[in-house]
Amino acid sequence: MYDIYSAWWFMALLAFLLVSTSVCIFHNAPFMLREWRNYRLTVSAKSLAMMHSSGRWTSPLGRAETVDFVTSKLEHGGYRYRTNEQDDVITIAAKKGASNRLGYMFTHAAIVIICLGALYDGNFNLKLKELSGQLKPETRDIYASQVPEISRLKADENHAFRANANIPEGTSTGIGFLQMRNGYLVQELPFIIELKDFRLEHYPSGMPKSYESDVVIYDKATNESIEKTIKVNHPLVYKDFSIYQASFDDGGSVLNLHAWALTPGKQQIMEFSQKVGDSRVVPMPEGDLKLELAEFQLFNVKPNPDEEATGRKFINYGPSYTFRLRDSSGQAKEFFNYMNPVQQEGRYFYLSGIRNSVSEPFRYLFIPADDEISIKRFIAFRNVLNDPESMARIAKKTASLSIQPDNPRPEEQINAMAVVMQSLANLFNQGGYNSVMADINNKVPENMRETVTESYFKVLQTLLGTAYLEILAAEGVDVDAGITPAQEQFYNDVVNSMVILASYDAPFYLQLKSFDHKQASGFQITKAPGKDIVYFGCILLCIGIALMFYVAHKRIWVLVDEKSAKTRILAAGSGDRHQKEFAREFKALAQV
Repeated sequence: MYDIYSAWWFMALLAFLLVSTSVCIFHNAPFMLREWRNYRLTVSAKSLAMMHSSGRWTSPLGRAETVDFVTSKLEHGGYRYRTNEQDDVITIAAKKGASNRLGYMFTHAAIVIICLGALYDGNFNLKLKELSGQLKPETRDIYASQVPEISRLKADENHAFRANANIPEGTSTGIGFLQMRNGYLVQELPFIIELKDFRLEHYPSGMPKSYESDVVIYDKATNESIEKTIKVNHPLVYKDFSIYQASFDDGGSVLNLHAWALTPGKQQIMEFSQKVGDSRVVPMPEGDLKLELAEFQLFNVKPNPDEEATGRKFINYGPSYTFRLRDSSGQAKEFFNYMNPVQQEGRYFYLSGIRNSVSEPFRYLFIPADDEISIKRFIAFRNVLNDPESMARIAKKTASLSIQPDNPRPEEQINAMAVVMQSLANLFNQGGYNSVMADINNKVPENMRETVTESYFKVLQTLLGTAYLEILAAEGVDVDAGITPAQEQFYNDVVNSMVILASYDAPFYLQLKSFDHKQASGFQITKAPGKDIVYFGCILLCIGIALMFYVAHKRIWVLVDEKSAKTRILAAGSGDRHQKEFAREFKALAQV
């Protein structure tokens, strides 16, 4: 439906409307013109007496003087008249508002003219070329330079079109793209458009307020150039072309990214730069993944959930980026990450959304930020859980603290408890508390599950706490002196995030470190020689409607005869609308 105005069935309906309206004009115009010119001087006294607005009078003047008096009254009322004398009776036929009849012809002629302009500006000629095999829309997502000649149009080959061009800052183009059903055509332009600068302003709500582009137009034929600024609703008109500011997009910003490993195995911490719209292959132990960098947004202004506390209605979450990870089978998961941490309940979190298809909402992972507002402590905790050797050492250390000194076989007890702890840690690392509960339900009788669950969770909390204290100690924190409430809260947040991380289903967290932002401006380039025809038809349509609805056609007949030395007057009239208004006007004219 996006190409409705160029669809064949729409063109057929337009042609049918054109033909039917033309036939209607041809059939009724002669009658309308005769009606417009005819004063109807042949009327009978009997027919006039039957009209709703009529009257009889006796004049003290002679017949000639009475006729002069009546015609002067009619002229003063804005009527044009004709007179006719037959059998000693003078008939005066007057009318005004006859242009009402022209309104019918103007309105119908306007429809024909507008249809002609629309057909002239349509792509009917392109459809004929497509049917004859001279033209074929391209459906592949390829570079414009790779589009074959059968899908290209020369600058002088298409008399009317509406093309789109997306130009990044600092670049130029001499082509536009025409959509045709599920494909497109490349339309060459007789000039080159260079985008020098793009500016965008926002409302406090985050919606775009205004955007404009500074462009340079280079004429290919004359080598002349002009510099203009294109704004929304203020297009640049160059020769027969109009260039509109239609949209904006990312123009190929370069993002400097850091990939933090989340899954077990030997994985290198990757740092790389990638342009928005490009893709790269990321080698992983489970198989190569294709990283497609889809979108970058500089601003993310959203309603402030703490409006009452902060007094700010909106808050800017900063830059965000969208990317997809596609496996060898072609299946992709889409991610939406914020560059800066987001404050939630007084604490900072890095947000990363994931979804399996565009029809799903994003499910968000909240990664807690450490004392330095970074994710290093979170990654360190994750790395410890992913490292079997580290977990075996921490499990043995934790188990040794639980064994009583008088135990006859302490080493065996420590090793057995360490194995259980490490198994619990592996289950938690793979699927959070749900995995631990599933293992308990499979292995433990129902009457013992509550006791075992409580015991397992205490052991798991002790093990995770020991691992966390080692990480703090590695950072230089004196854990023997105790940890701060903020560090304790971080532990609770990181354990909760580990539970959610089981469903994150990504081998790494991709963090944006810095970027080189570049905008792109979307232009709509139109060549519409039929627009003047359409404009003329619209003007004619407005005139016709005004004549039909606001000009009333009124007629008055007056018969003057002289019998028995008395001059008698019979007058009657009618209007095609607003009969009460005409009756008042007739009564006013009848006053001496």
